[in-house]
Amino acid sequence: MKIVVAAIVMALGSFTFSAFGQTAKVEQSSAVSGMTVRISAFSGKPVPRFESLKYAAVHGRTGPSLEYPIAWRYERQGLPVMVVKESRDWRMVRDPSGDEVWMHARTLGGQPSVLIFGDAAVDLKSHPKANSRVIARMEPGNVATLIGCEGAFCQVYVQHRKGWAAKSQLWGAPGTSAQPVERQLARLSAPTIESD
Repeated sequence: MKIVVAAIVMALGSFTFSAFGQTAKVEQSSAVSGMTVRISAFSGKPVPRFESLKYAAVHGRTGPSLEYPIAWRYERQGLPVMVVKESRDWRMVRDPSGDEVWMHARTLGGQPSVLIFGDAAVDLKSHPKANSRVIARMEPGNVATLIGCEGAFCQVYVQHRKGWAAKSQLWGAPGTSAQPVERQLARLSAPTIESD
């Protein structure tokens, strides 16, 4: 592994946090699709990565300390967020809508979870195969506990049911897009133009 040395930089009241980090190869299954992943010196974990809110109420602040004003109050335990930057005690996270705020590290790291998204209900299947039996349908906006992923499917637990869902409709699953849910929906529903 190669050690990358960088310094904490403070310019015009905004902070850029980099630290003695390590560059490492990360399996695609644990990385965020389409983004360069590095290992943080603060937590020892990959950045970016998905985590979930540990508590039913979490404040998102405009900067990395209690001195900064609250930008958002998140009232959804288990909501997945993407950690995009770190300091010693604070994490800059991106929520499913694309907003970025700072949260204290202790408010993150609950059970891994995903946000169901799409234009219609998402099938929960009995096995990780496209032709498997549908055992339930999940409405977009539900948060499910992530059990694990296998290929294009992830096993989830939601509303007392366990099954497999298409990874492409789960925001927060390992190896999925870092794009906010709205951008992914626009891409999925964009009309295709065929030429003769």
